[in-house]
Amino acid sequence: MAGDTDNICLNIGARTLDPEVSKYFQRPSESKGTGASKTTRVGVKSDIKRKVNPAVKKVNSALIQRSSNVKPKFGKPADESHKEKHLLSAGSNKPKKGETNSGNEIGQGPKKVSTNTYGPTSSLFRKNPEVPQVENKSIKPKNEAVFSSKFFKDVAELHPHTVKNLADVLHVTQMTQVQELTLFPLLEGKDLLVCSQTGSGKTLAYALPIVEMLQKKRPEIVRSDGVKALVVLPTRELALQTYECFVKLVKPFTRLVPGLLVGGEKRKSEKARLRKGVNILVGTPGRLLDHAMHTCCLQLSSVEWLILDEADRLLDLGYERDVASLVRTLDEQQKNSRQTILLSATLTSAVEKLAGLALKNAERIDVSDSIDHELVIPDFLCQCYTITPPKLRLAALGAFIIWKCSVETAGKMLVFMATQDMVDYHHDLFNSVINSVVKKKILFSKLHGNMTQQERFKIFNDFRQSTSGVLMCTDVAARGIDVPKVDWIIQYTAPVSPAYYVHRVGRTARAGEAGSALLFLVPSEVRFIELLQERQIRLIQENAESYLEKLLALRQDKRHRQEIGSTMESAATYLQLEFEKAVLENKELHNSASNAYISWIRFYSTYPKEVRSIFPFKEIHLGHMAKSFALRDPPSNISRHGKVFAKKSGPSTKQISSSIKPGKKRKLTPADRLRILTNAEFESGLPSKSAKFDFAD
Repeated sequence: MAGDTDNICLNIGARTLDPEVSKYFQRPSESKGTGASKTTRVGVKSDIKRKVNPAVKKVNSALIQRSSNVKPKFGKPADESHKEKHLLSAGSNKPKKGETNSGNEIGQGPKKVSTNTYGPTSSLFRKNPEVPQVENKSIKPKNEAVFSSKFFKDVAELHPHTVKNLADVLHVTQMTQVQELTLFPLLEGKDLLVCSQTGSGKTLAYALPIVEMLQKKRPEIVRSDGVKALVVLPTRELALQTYECFVKLVKPFTRLVPGLLVGGEKRKSEKARLRKGVNILVGTPGRLLDHAMHTCCLQLSSVEWLILDEADRLLDLGYERDVASLVRTLDEQQKNSRQTILLSATLTSAVEKLAGLALKNAERIDVSDSIDHELVIPDFLCQCYTITPPKLRLAALGAFIIWKCSVETAGKMLVFMATQDMVDYHHDLFNSVINSVVKKKILFSKLHGNMTQQERFKIFNDFRQSTSGVLMCTDVAARGIDVPKVDWIIQYTAPVSPAYYVHRVGRTARAGEAGSALLFLVPSEVRFIELLQERQIRLIQENAESYLEKLLALRQDKRHRQEIGSTMESAATYLQLEFEKAVLENKELHNSASNAYISWIRFYSTYPKEVRSIFPFKEIHLGHMAKSFALRDPPSNISRHGKVFAKKSGPSTKQISSSIKPGKKRKLTPADRLRILTNAEFESGLPSKSAKFDFAD
């Protein structure tokens, strides 16, 4: 090579290429201790005149395009033909007749070189942390019977039209435990503090008595009589679902009119509906408080029922202030006595505090027999967890979705992630890559708090009506929403507390049906399982490799049979490389991946102090985590929590953010940035002050 006058040698710094690639082309040092710098020598034709930097790009491009024929034998010396293929994949010329290339000329290379279409990358199965085995403690989960032995037709206090409407429209005939325990106290006018597991029918437990008491009033109530019942909920989706429940319940009594106020549309349109008259008003706290204080046609003096559903979530992220202001406004305008109901799947000290503020001589109804620190999970919910090395997380999630939604006939799946950027990125990545490698296409949807109201409502309703699909979402979908036939709940990012875990998994196995849940953890987060066990939640450990093995089913498609190989390792590497190829080839997707990674870093460093020892930021290998976002190198200037992880010449956080929407340069305030990049996905319809987060490690 040195004597070949048709070639020139370009010295390319080893940091220019991926570390594994640079190893593959390094020349061994001739003498030890000489201090000579390590360089990579690549042959390039001399008739092409260019500077060093374009040559580097040319070589990297050649790596991407020409290495599809590389088929090394892992862990064994390559024969002469393989050496020649390696050399060609590196972008050098074919040796002239009589010339050979020795192993020293190109180096021995790593033990594993992936056979992908765009160059070697580091192995997914090397230098991974050891996966710990968690001790299976003897746990007796707390059970709560869902259904009662009573039927609605046996309740004499209910109107016959109501009973018939329940059977014909809502397809409900049998009462649940919480509905049986709350019906008569509510009909008697008592204040209640209700705790019951997710999916037990709490919405109908208070909606049915309200409609029943309103239709019995004489003289008959009409829409011009004003608001009689006020229902406050934390999210737009849950408010929409509750509003639809009331619409179905009042069908036999058309004089009763429900209304919905959740923001996302012009106040002028909302005021027009309020002027016509509303008897049952459902909404989120911010928008309700806004109209209560500034809309003259909304009078709350005749309100007789106040319902605070998902009360524990209402108190998070500034809602305590909004709810307290709304209660004070009601007290100021109130003429008659008011009946108040608080409902939640978990009763915390904050909920008890709010109960003392809003309730008077309240009766507490707890359907389960659990004590304060114990959490109740539906009986027919199968709970699993997998401890996955960071580099394997993306491939393991993709393999699981392919297995359940394409190979098998699973129905719907919810995938919970920490931030909006993560949801956007993984939705676009999986939609493009997974649907290109499977025969049976998968419908991917996304839902988070930064979408418009029209988008959120459309996606929510479409997913409810579909028979299959994957919905990637933040915790905006973790509370109260009822999506029929959800088979799997995937928690790709661990929840911030056991209570959040309960609310997430509560989206399946509802009303006595079966369901399954899977929690992804990295080895440093294993203590979260012990925390769940302390709360009497039992999970089964599964091996992520069992999901990766399911990728071998893709060999049935002749298009990918050769690339996938015949082992679990080759199949997982194939899928990971497809993800990385998509990110490399699509600049917009690469920017989205960078932003998702940055948002995850910021989210992970803001776990509550109570669980920071369980989710230790300093123990996370950020380079490996970047691999889980299909990034070859972590983005630069991630945050002030750690070091700069990429090269100095890489794009800054500001550049990455501005490149997503070119031409739109809007200066974000610190409050906006925290709201977008953290787990706060619940929008009330009003801009409010963001909670302060402690970024200390």
